[in-house]
Amino acid sequence: MPSSQTLTILIILGVLMTFTGLVLSNFTSIDNSDFLLTIGLWLIEVPGMFLLLLNGTFIKTIYSRIVMGLLAVVLIGSAFKIMHWPFQDILIVIGCVGIVVVYLIHFIKKPVKKRLDYLKSTWVSVMYLGAVLRLYHMIPKDYRILTTVLMILALMDYMLPKIKNKTLFE
Repeated sequence: MPSSQTLTILIILGVLMTFTGLVLSNFTSIDNSDFLLTIGLWLIEVPGMFLLLLNGTFIKTIYSRIVMGLLAVVLIGSAFKIMHWPFQDILIVIGCVGIVVVYLIHFIKKPVKKRLDYLKSTWVSVMYLGAVLRLYHMIPKDYRILTTVLMILALMDYMLPKIKNKTLFE
């Protein structure tokens, strides 16, 4: 797994790409200028997830192993969907809902809950339940911006004290 420094640099690059994409898509007529925006948002969310996992307590618990198994169920369901085999949707739903339930159990059993814990549990819930709702075309694809906003808020809550103490790259 990459170091916290590498992930932080990737997140900073994602922020820069996002702002560049916003400027290009709103103030120029360049074709596909929103591509940079999309990649930038992805570069914020994915390394952000790994950064919070790497520096959190979840990965050290039994719950993380259960979630890994449920992620495998989601991946198998996705492979079934690509191959047009039966039971694809049910596997994806079981995996996604299971991840949310396991993470919420982990959250509830935590003795001390900080704002970052609430943001992370909200992100997990919105991410995976949104994926299920999207699977059944119950919500538009644009809901993904909500997960990105939640991740940015969680990253700000995690990084701002480190920036203040000048320990972000340590």
